[in-house]
Amino acid sequence: MKLTAADIAKLAEGTLQGDAAAPITGAATFEHAGPGDLAFMADAAMAPKAADCKAGCLLVPRGTEELFKDHKGTLVFTKNPKYVFMMALRNIEDEIRPLPEPGIHAQASVSPSAHIGSDTHIGPFAVIEDGASIGAGAVIGAQCYVGRNAKIGVNTRLYPGVKIMDACEIGSNCILHAGAVIGADGYGYLSPRGTHEKIPQIGKVIVGDDVEIGANTAIDRAALELTLIGAGTKIDNLVHIAHNVHVGRNCLIIAQAGIAGSTMIGHNVIIAGQAGISDHVKIGDNSVVMAKTGIMSDLAPNQIVFGHVGRPRIQAMKIEALLGKLPEMHRAISKIKKQLGIA
Repeated sequence: MKLTAADIAKLAEGTLQGDAAAPITGAATFEHAGPGDLAFMADAAMAPKAADCKAGCLLVPRGTEELFKDHKGTLVFTKNPKYVFMMALRNIEDEIRPLPEPGIHAQASVSPSAHIGSDTHIGPFAVIEDGASIGAGAVIGAQCYVGRNAKIGVNTRLYPGVKIMDACEIGSNCILHAGAVIGADGYGYLSPRGTHEKIPQIGKVIVGDDVEIGANTAIDRAALELTLIGAGTKIDNLVHIAHNVHVGRNCLIIAQAGIAGSTMIGHNVIIAGQAGISDHVKIGDNSVVMAKTGIMSDLAPNQIVFGHVGRPRIQAMKIEALLGKLPEMHRAISKIKKQLGIA
């Protein structure tokens, strides 16, 4: 990154204090920034520590001007310092991790019936099957697999080793990290004769635009219709989403969460790490399922829920039935203690 403090102020739509020509060539944390680095201070409470920050340019919250009137370094006052810092990091990322050049590697296997858009990159040992469609500007990394009649949207990036199985669809501007598998068979069996017989899974997965899917995450194809991931949703590493699940728009699903089949997740839902969602339940819009929480029944919108302890089933059901009565029981016990003169 080769910018000046003035460039940073323009990016931030902020106010500059100090040396407008100060060169900014990198970015670092508040504590470890050097003279050529951009850093940020998100909270005005950190202002007393700013004198010790060696950053060439420090982003600080608008409204703290009086606190910094004697500051000797270069500052940019802006509405959201962390967001501006993130935008600067994008410039750095483009420099240190540029997209590969367009073209099809000689060791890639691309079906003659596949449609390959302009300015795409297909890396070594990638396989593009019959009828697949790759949108313009897409990046298909080394050893990726795009199955028959699968679709990859414009400017979507598949990191090495991603597998998009037959007929599944990925939207535009998506990012799928290494090892993600989209469209493996859903987990479905019947046991009419004492053995587990596989139910064919002939549906597909559709992933909306602007979705990010973490490394080694698995999203299963539907048994008959669709597994759906809504636009703008961000999914962490090591998440499992089972067949026929519908995930709404702009959700956040964190590492090692598991969502069982035919569950409906609303919009703007957060599912934290290692949470487990039972099958055929509905999670309302804007709800938060905290870490290691188990959900076994429908959850209304705008809820924040937490807690699950493994116990023998009958005991656990009795405890669950009693939990809702605890406030009433507490009031009754307090009343009795007061009548008995017990502190």
